[in-house]
Amino acid sequence: MAGAVSAGCYTAGVMDYLFEVLDLWERAKNGDIAEIDAKSIPQHQVCIEAMGGTSAGGMATIMSALYALDGTINPVTEVPKNPLESYNVLYDSWVHLDDDENGDTFSKMWETEDLESGFRSVLNTQPIDQIAQKVFDRYPPTDLKSHIEHKLPGFISKDLEVLLAHALLRGVPLAVDFKTEIARKLKTSPKHNTFEHFMMSHFKLNHGAGVDPKQALWLNPFEKEHAQRMKLSTLATGAFPIGLAYRKFDQSHFNDDYIKHTVKKIVHGDFGMEKPDVSEQIDFHNFPEQFETISVDGGAINNEPYREVESILKRKFEKEEATYQNFGMVMIDPFPDNDDIKRTYTEPSDLVGLVPHLIKTLWNQSRVKRKEMLEQYNTNYFRGVIYPRKHITDAQGNYRFRDKNPLASAAFGAFGGFLDINFRVHDFFLGRNNAKNFIRFFGSFPYEPEKDNVHPIHRDWTTDMINTFSIKRPGDPRIFLPIIPDMNILLRDGGTGDTRYEYDMPKKPKLDPTALIALGPKIKNRIRMILDLLVHRKNTSKKENGRHNAEQWLQTIEKNGWWSRLKGSIGRLLFRWAKKPALKSISNKSTELFYQTIFEELDALEQLQAREKKK
Repeated sequence: MAGAVSAGCYTAGVMDYLFEVLDLWERAKNGDIAEIDAKSIPQHQVCIEAMGGTSAGGMATIMSALYALDGTINPVTEVPKNPLESYNVLYDSWVHLDDDENGDTFSKMWETEDLESGFRSVLNTQPIDQIAQKVFDRYPPTDLKSHIEHKLPGFISKDLEVLLAHALLRGVPLAVDFKTEIARKLKTSPKHNTFEHFMMSHFKLNHGAGVDPKQALWLNPFEKEHAQRMKLSTLATGAFPIGLAYRKFDQSHFNDDYIKHTVKKIVHGDFGMEKPDVSEQIDFHNFPEQFETISVDGGAINNEPYREVESILKRKFEKEEATYQNFGMVMIDPFPDNDDIKRTYTEPSDLVGLVPHLIKTLWNQSRVKRKEMLEQYNTNYFRGVIYPRKHITDAQGNYRFRDKNPLASAAFGAFGGFLDINFRVHDFFLGRNNAKNFIRFFGSFPYEPEKDNVHPIHRDWTTDMINTFSIKRPGDPRIFLPIIPDMNILLRDGGTGDTRYEYDMPKKPKLDPTALIALGPKIKNRIRMILDLLVHRKNTSKKENGRHNAEQWLQTIEKNGWWSRLKGSIGRLLFRWAKKPALKSISNKSTELFYQTIFEELDALEQLQAREKKK
């Protein structure tokens, strides 16, 4: 599950529909659905063995695992009249966020209580903490082994593994030996060191039994110690740099042995390894004991950790002699990386224009997928991707065109979902609709008995099963059969699966600009306090030096009036960005007022400089 910021609501919708379909299928096979004859249902098994994600995708990954542990699947099948009605952990955590009678999430993110303990993020992250706390409060003390034995759905492995990605601001030093035979005898001769900043929280359900903390983390929300680790990992993978608060990992979360073992798995690209020898091939000579570090959003380094998930599946199921695919991996990606491919390159004209290009270069380079690119042609397993797609039709249902900006949450650099709960409801249901289309059409194998090309899971299908669930593509004479038969074709769609252009919310909601404008004083107050903290922050060990540095900074930014010129350049850049097509749902007037508030605060800073100078 790829990074998504506020569009994690889309990923949650995808998982909501996937769990619904798998649950209905299990119940139908067991004869628990009166409207469906169990004998008319395909009997093969599909089981989720591993899940992984980063940033919002990592948070959705944990929510999905917790939803599975609930034992009761309660899908959100219709758009609620009251969007704050409670359904399941996926909907409640990603659509509700922290909206309640005390206010909406976006408003709370401009509160200032968090600044009393220092400036850790542009937005107040306490609402995110509240969401996580409410999620884990759902799981009172329970014996995990007994719980999964009686309540875990049949489509979830009792040995489920979950991976969450992190970006450590303190790297793990890995030595590379360049010493000659003589140099090795010199104690002062240095080694070349490279630093691993990527880290994974590797949780295991392990059939309900405890795990070796040197090897893995226990996927157990029912015991406080392990629930706290799960919660911290969830918050850390979603700690969007600068915007949301960073998190700290210490020995109570990642002990030294765990870090070494995990780094070895990262270097080898194999999370299916059992008890790797940490001394083999990797030199931890300079590893600092009692390792502690700050962590930010895992998407800063790896926004789609699919190779790590893939390695678990390969270790469990890959067979060299396999003729047919017996396992697969599906990626949910709200923002596929294809923008730069289509965009015409324009070089920066000055330093101000170069800086964002430089940041993006470093970011993209840290995420590059060299091994994945080379390995893509040497795999014998199913792969697919679910991403936002919305087709516009006329009143008669005839296709007209594809919506180029289907996500309401895409506005404001993917923070748009925080603005309005209706944005999140829309994207949640778009996720469900896209998941339905993927399961029915794209998640399939060709069925060609005349060519002896029939996957083993389809060999026992009757003619009625084939007629009910088969897919035909325009211009392709072949028949395709789905990996997961969708019982909703029988229960809700009248026996036809061709509802690809039908959406639960056909129109994207529009933001009421008055709601954003009303937040002006609150936004202004937080920006004022942040600027005040930046100007007046104190060094606890060298207060006078800290005050002197602040004064120097004020004098520097005042010289030659460059602050005003920079402000103008940034203003033009921000306004161009604010008018992107993705922001059509927000009026230009409210966007202008939003940034006007920021620049008013910058003007206030200039006045503050003048007062400081007089002092």
